[in-house]
Amino acid sequence: GAVWRPRANEDVVVTTDSLVEDIHFRLDWTDWESLGHKILAVNVSDLAAMGSIPKLAVITLGLRGDERVRDLEALYRGLGDLARRNSMLLAGGDIVRSPFALMFHVTALGETRQRRVLVRSGANPGDVIGVTGTIGASAAGLRILQSNLGDPRRTAATASTLIAAHIRPEPRVALGAILLEQGATAAMDLSDGLIGDLPKILSASEVSAVLESRRLPVAAAVKSLFPDDWFDLAMRGGEDYELLFTAPAVAWRRIASAVADVGGAVAQIGTIVERSTRESTIEIEDLHGERQRISPGAFDHFGSN
Repeated sequence: GAVWRPRANEDVVVTTDSLVEDIHFRLDWTDWESLGHKILAVNVSDLAAMGSIPKLAVITLGLRGDERVRDLEALYRGLGDLARRNSMLLAGGDIVRSPFALMFHVTALGETRQRRVLVRSGANPGDVIGVTGTIGASAAGLRILQSNLGDPRRTAATASTLIAAHIRPEPRVALGAILLEQGATAAMDLSDGLIGDLPKILSASEVSAVLESRRLPVAAAVKSLFPDDWFDLAMRGGEDYELLFTAPAVAWRRIASAVADVGGAVAQIGTIVERSTRESTIEIEDLHGERQRISPGAFDHFGSN
């Protein structure tokens, strides 16, 4: 076991996640070092979304038993590099036999900043809805990996960038801290897609939302390689691990400025509104200003890869 004593008057944030072979990753699509990175990154992203400081992680490896030592060393290089960049301690874990599929389970702990955290339940009518970075790149990368070998998108100049967004997501720790300090009211990371995750904030906060399609931050590479599908990739694609948040309109300029100061970007994509029914709803405004109600839909971890 491991003992960690946080500083006086601080709280501990705990998150846990699992990655299972052929559900969350495939070995013919990733290298072992990138896999180690992603195993930890998805947990650190949860800590980032709460504005907390990542501190330590414990890791359980479910192995078949025929893995090569150099592959496991590469796995731990990926884990260790990300941990070092975030001043985290890898505090041990466990190894178990998993004969049918590789499985990795991580529990990560973080420390609050003066006992303050971002949660999902703080959004208020009138708040703007924002997102860091771009959305849809990971889903586009996954689509390329799933494509036939002869698909010309595989050899596109931007294909490697989109694939990297899927296999090596970068947790937004610094941006989560900025959101907390600059007055965001609610936040979470985008693991299940915009239309999979936004309803979680809306339900917890008992509000609804109006999105503007023209404001969605979708990379040019996604639009270029998927001209007919980019909107769906942005709205329903999973595993972006960007931060989705809400904030008072008066706080937007200082949030955007502080994020830009550390080399990041945020986009204002909509507005929080009061519920008109007992259930939270999402409407999206098209390029002509017409609104349409859309159905929530999350990234399907049980879908076929």
